[in-house]
Amino acid sequence: MSLVGIDIGGTFTDLVEYDGLRLRVKKVPSSPRRPDRSFERALSEVKEDPDTVLHATTIGTNAFLGQRGLKLPKVALITTLGFRDLVEIGRQVRPQMYTLEPRKPEPLVPRNLRFEVKERVSPDGEVIVPVDEERLREIAGKLRSRDVRVVVISFLHAYANPRNERRAKEVLERELGDDVEIVCSHEVCREYREYERTSTALVNAVLRPLVSEYVERTRKAVRKAGASEYLLMQSDGHAVPAERVVHTPAKLIESGPAAGVVATRVVGEWLGEDRLVSFDMGGTTAKAGTVVEGRYEVTKEYEVGGRTHRGRRVRGSGYPVLHRFIDLTECSAGGGTIVWVDEAGALRVGPTSAGADPGPVCYGKGGTDPTITDANVTLGRLNRKALLGGEMPIDAESADLAFKGLAGTVGGEPEEVAYQAIRLAVEEMARIVRIVTVERGHDPREFALVAFGGAGPLHAAELAEVLRVRRVIVPRHPGVFSAFGLLAAETAWEHSIPVLETTDELDDEALRHLIKRAASRASRALPRDPDEVRIVVEARYRGQAHELDVEVGPEASMEEVERAFHERHEAVHGFRLDAPVEVVNVRAVALARREPPKPKPLKEGGETNPDRAVRERREVYFEDEGFLEVPVFDRDRLRSGDEIEGPAVIEEYDSTTLVPPGWRARVHRLGALVLSRDGS
Repeated sequence: MSLVGIDIGGTFTDLVEYDGLRLRVKKVPSSPRRPDRSFERALSEVKEDPDTVLHATTIGTNAFLGQRGLKLPKVALITTLGFRDLVEIGRQVRPQMYTLEPRKPEPLVPRNLRFEVKERVSPDGEVIVPVDEERLREIAGKLRSRDVRVVVISFLHAYANPRNERRAKEVLERELGDDVEIVCSHEVCREYREYERTSTALVNAVLRPLVSEYVERTRKAVRKAGASEYLLMQSDGHAVPAERVVHTPAKLIESGPAAGVVATRVVGEWLGEDRLVSFDMGGTTAKAGTVVEGRYEVTKEYEVGGRTHRGRRVRGSGYPVLHRFIDLTECSAGGGTIVWVDEAGALRVGPTSAGADPGPVCYGKGGTDPTITDANVTLGRLNRKALLGGEMPIDAESADLAFKGLAGTVGGEPEEVAYQAIRLAVEEMARIVRIVTVERGHDPREFALVAFGGAGPLHAAELAEVLRVRRVIVPRHPGVFSAFGLLAAETAWEHSIPVLETTDELDDEALRHLIKRAASRASRALPRDPDEVRIVVEARYRGQAHELDVEVGPEASMEEVERAFHERHEAVHGFRLDAPVEVVNVRAVALARREPPKPKPLKEGGETNPDRAVRERREVYFEDEGFLEVPVFDRDRLRSGDEIEGPAVIEEYDSTTLVPPGWRARVHRLGALVLSRDGS
């Protein structure tokens, strides 16, 4: 029996299979319009009967980006009298700061499908006005005539007491039958902030029919393959049973990139590194995250379907969700990113991508626009004959012609234009790394850069030069590294209880009761007993708009919470206040650990330049030297302790690593390549 991870990307779908002894990897082309077919194709490549299948999917992201073939369902919203336009008013956050008429995203529910009901619950949870059932029956009649598939109920203060929401759901289910799905806000997000909670419920409701259908199709394939367990990766880095995650599909939106950061943490543990930058460059985008002191950064500030500007998310341009996401930034700098010339005659890179279809020019699938992958082929950095161990032929002549055409427009030689395109992409990628390091209070020079994705190791050393990072780690099988991260992910479930009381108002006994309740609810959701239950108190100074996470023990006292919060606030913001501390939520995360497949140590090598692993020599372009004849190494034939002096190229089935002049690569005993600059 085996453990299987499948990660669907924009260009390729990656498979990692572990049978208890060895790791096997495979890449198959993605089918953007029918990702379930990519999943089934990858699953068909599994050699052993799988026991557990873990999966990361982009279907939620694609739905909000308007991908053809993915149609969002018609949704209605029922809310408290007077709050019909809450989702349109939102917060006073302008996506265009200096525009007189800024354009916010269109509401997920048009005004004619938003209905008000007389009801009221106090902030303390007291039912002041029961829900108006006659009005609900009247609304049900209107919904039947408008072909609504999903109804969201979001009442004021339902986080404190959901009784009115539950009663409204009972009435509507009786009136509408099984043809319409009813979603209550407290079922997907039991936290205060009415606008964000309503938005979270709507995003989940919009995605639910789409994701449910997708999960059901893939689950059938998993059953057919003989697997007994099917887990999906969430954006917070935790794996969840497929049948549970369909109720909160918005948690899947960044599942693939999250898996890459999880894998980065694992490799850091193996190599004794606890300050890492994860650098994931795939076919469509490049993404960056951090692991600090062995933990990845998590954020609650996320907007689905929003825009990005130079790696930063534009607040107010998307739909807020109150779920946890691993803190990632991204830019349009993947292998398939198109290189073009603007109206002023300047060379530009992105944001448009050639994607999986037609893909880069060198793939020979009809693409005509030169891409970053084509630039690497023209420069000799990528194999000019074939990739994926010979499975994917490369049309190098067409890539050269594409850059010859660009050179005729901007001037210079084709290889110079190709190199400048790569430099532009590297500068974009450096910007997103600075966002997750410098702008979060970290010095990137104190971190090691973990490079993965099909294109990551090819650009990592040049990226490290720009950032002044001294060490680059290229893990084994970097092209399928996110799929490997699925095998390392903990199965987890969390439960949050709203509190909104100060440490003076809440005594130790009440706090421990809340902790016990949250821990029990989270633990019951797991398929087996948890190995650990983490307790997090979300707190702030009274009057602040946002809270900080403080991890505490199950028997924590209010004094401990207060002390830990002051320390955390000072560490994050640089100061502490003599002010009441307010506990906003108590959250429990129940974890069932999975031991990630650890590679066996390699055989000792010891040669300074291991010629045994050289498969050929070829011309590779570098900025100051032009074309140089460099050795091309077969990574599978390298041994522990081998050192390779740059310039050199190291090839493997799923990726290529470039060692520029002035750099060297050393093979770690567990198979990772550790690149460093000479003299560091």
